[in-house]
Amino acid sequence: MDFRSLTVKELFDNPATAAVIKEDAPQLLKYPIKMFNKKKCGEIFDKVVKGGIVPEAVAKDIEAKINALLK
Repeated sequence: MDFRSLTVKELFDNPATAAVIKEDAPQLLKYPIKMFNKKKCGEIFDKVVKGGIVPEAVAKDIEAKINALLK
């Protein structure tokens, strides 16, 4: 499993991966995350980068960190 195929619920159910988001992109926690529980992280991160909520460099760093944790 990798970051892009992980659901948002799985991401936040894992304390290690949730900590990466809380540390690197705390602005995402302002949104009602439960609305996105069944969505894939890859899909959501593409939207938040396109919308300017998270810079692309930060999103790529988060993805790399989480992929490292999942292996």
